[in-house]
Amino acid sequence: MASILVRYILVKRSFVKIILVGAGNIINALLGFLFISSVAKILDTGSFGKYALLSTLLVAISKLTDFGTNSVYVADSIATEDKKLTNIFYTLKIILLLFSITVSIVVLKILNLGSLTLSLYFVLGLIAYCINYTLNAFFQKKEKFFHLVSLNTLPAIIKGVSAILILTGKMKINLDVSFGIFSLSIFSSSLLSIFLSDEIKKFKLDFSKTKEYLTKSSPAGISQLIHEGWPSLSNSIAKITGSFSNVGIYSLAEKISNILYLASVSIFTVLLPKNAYAKKRNEKYNFKEVFIISLLVILMAFFGTFASKFFVSEFFGDKFSESLPLLSFLVFASAFTSIQMFMENYFFIENKTNYIMYINVGRLILFLALSWLFIPNLSLKGLSLSNLLSSIFSLVLSVLLIRKVQKSKSI
Repeated sequence: MASILVRYILVKRSFVKIILVGAGNIINALLGFLFISSVAKILDTGSFGKYALLSTLLVAISKLTDFGTNSVYVADSIATEDKKLTNIFYTLKIILLLFSITVSIVVLKILNLGSLTLSLYFVLGLIAYCINYTLNAFFQKKEKFFHLVSLNTLPAIIKGVSAILILTGKMKINLDVSFGIFSLSIFSSSLLSIFLSDEIKKFKLDFSKTKEYLTKSSPAGISQLIHEGWPSLSNSIAKITGSFSNVGIYSLAEKISNILYLASVSIFTVLLPKNAYAKKRNEKYNFKEVFIISLLVILMAFFGTFASKFFVSEFFGDKFSESLPLLSFLVFASAFTSIQMFMENYFFIENKTNYIMYINVGRLILFLALSWLFIPNLSLKGLSLSNLLSSIFSLVLSVLLIRKVQKSKSI
């Protein structure tokens, strides 16, 4: 009876933390969506398509500064309490930042988006995101979820205020100004560094185990790049097979559906340190908790499908009416991807991060193959359908691999 009561209390605490992080992420998303909506209303569909491609590319390439190191650092530092890991972690961040800046310059040049102003905003945005992700890991490890959510709240407030100024006609924008606000607002999260302990603030470069940890993080890092790079990949396909207007139409539908992705981020944020501490205490992984949360995400998808279509019709009118047929596919694709993503923390806990890479590389290959088949006849609807089918595939594969690990442990 006592053990049941303890489990109930732990599950309840997890839900409270998930609600806290989820509510914060939703508020941040709403402010961010208010900004992107204001940009979409002012810019023509072609310019908005360029903005969408730039912003999604920035988020995708910025994940190179993480590349799975955050989750590995959180799990390993809790399990081993090795104080040297912090120095290695900082060193990896600097190496990955320099690499991401190099990649960004090449990508912008290839896409003919490399004007001096946009390139400068892009590089500054990468630096800002690197600081944001680094602070995120420290707050996640200590389970300081209010501070963690605030990392994105400060930039969201800046975007929300900018959106109000734009919609009321008090701020004039173009592509450069819009992307500049999106990129530079991330620097505000660095203010939260004042809440770090003096021990974490003081560090020295340590290259001793950087290769080892980069190798250990790479499977999760590749998976993370696929996750975070998905919108920019989809937008790039929309551009290659159509125009920047197509990018704008698809991106708006994708942004609306992405609200469920935030649910997975919130859940992953809470469950990773919780399950790492449970693993340290030799406790079993709580699959019932995952099942209940999965059902809630699916219910949210049904509601989100109807609500999102109403929102687009009322707020944008006919300007983005072509986004409406895409929403059902993308909302449920986001739901299945969300469930798959927060299930991934199981592989971190069991040191099976290579499985995460297999799942997401498989998803990517299937998505590209289906896009090649469907887009010629179905256009953007084919792109959305490819997204949905590949997300279902990755969820099923995740469940099968978790069962495989469970069976191997029972032998």
